[in-house]
Amino acid sequence: MAVSFRYATRTDLGTVRTNNEDSALASPQLLVLADGMGGHAAGEVASAVALRVFAEVDQSGEHALAEEFLRAGRRARRALFAMSDADPVLESMGTTLLVVGSDGDRVSVGHIGDSRVYALRDGSLYQITTDHTHVQRLIDNGELTVERARTHPYRSMLLKSLDDQPGGPDLDIIDAEVQPGDRVLLCSDGLSDYLGAEAIGTALIAEDREQAAAALIEAALAVGTRDNVTVVVADVVADLDDAGADTTEPGGVRSAITEAAGTSPNRLAASAPVVVGAAVDGVTLSAEAAEALHACLPDVPFDAAAPMAGARLCPPEAAPDETEHTPDTAGPPQDKTTQQHEEAAPSPAGRSAETPGPEPTAGPTDPPRAVDPDTVPVPTGPTSTLPGILAAAGVAALVVLLYLVLG
Repeated sequence: MAVSFRYATRTDLGTVRTNNEDSALASPQLLVLADGMGGHAAGEVASAVALRVFAEVDQSGEHALAEEFLRAGRRARRALFAMSDADPVLESMGTTLLVVGSDGDRVSVGHIGDSRVYALRDGSLYQITTDHTHVQRLIDNGELTVERARTHPYRSMLLKSLDDQPGGPDLDIIDAEVQPGDRVLLCSDGLSDYLGAEAIGTALIAEDREQAAAALIEAALAVGTRDNVTVVVADVVADLDDAGADTTEPGGVRSAITEAAGTSPNRLAASAPVVVGAAVDGVTLSAEAAEALHACLPDVPFDAAAPMAGARLCPPEAAPDETEHTPDTAGPPQDKTTQQHEEAAPSPAGRSAETPGPEPTAGPTDPPRAVDPDTVPVPTGPTSTLPGILAAAGVAALVVLLYLVLG
């Protein structure tokens, strides 16, 4: 039985941070969460770039999701290396990465770092991933208890991450045994470092996933999380065709959103991928870093102001009227969303602001363009004989004066 996800996603700066280095994406077949790290603004760059790369994962079924996850991880690592090599400000940036995807009736999980995936089934909480941290290794070796690990001074020391080191480790891949009716949680360590399994399970068990996501964030804030905290709460549901579409949530609870929309939850979710965090807020990239990213991944256009623009899983939302008609002399009507984006966006990634692209050729219906005096070519040949005559007369006068003085 093929399965997909219905989801709720939330993020918060936490009680200390002033910027968000987390990024998350939720769609019916793919869930992704990245918790960035690095000095300056490098962490949010790493998480936004990684999310953008994973949004291009091919879910056509031509390749297994596990292969796609590994490929995306390697591409993201190459991009981070190229960018930090081009811009020293980004040196040592990296991110954790969680990705959960539905591949027909199978659910695959990829992860690296200390962000976690949990599953809730029949009221019981299970941790699917294992942290790639120093304290987790101590726990595995029997040298540290889980309780003591939460306050260990090196609890944030990662053994693996998706960073700017070439040849670094791949994501771990797990064939997750989840089924319709289960609830899945992806979270950054801003949640899991501050809440124990019991508190997470209590919040996650809420009947409505939006309420569960809000409760998780509120619980982390209540205990004073000092990190950004991001959660993706997703219910695993059976895919149904149009004729047999069910309008009930897991457990038989009808969705208020679905009821108001008058459509199936599957259709509703399919039309609304959700992105939160740095990938929505936008990041700052130098021209050198943008050029390096474009050279490394020319097929993944990256707009620093809108990192997810053009992503496979994030089609642009249609404007209310879709098109905005202008007078006949102004040319053909343009899509409103595209027009606003072009006016607000900075130079595209990979192109320096000092190197603008070619201007479009004026068409027969375009209004005449004003001429910029700075772009008018300077004539290279003589434009008059008068300057030459005056110069010759000056030389002759000088010779006569010298003759008279020197006798």
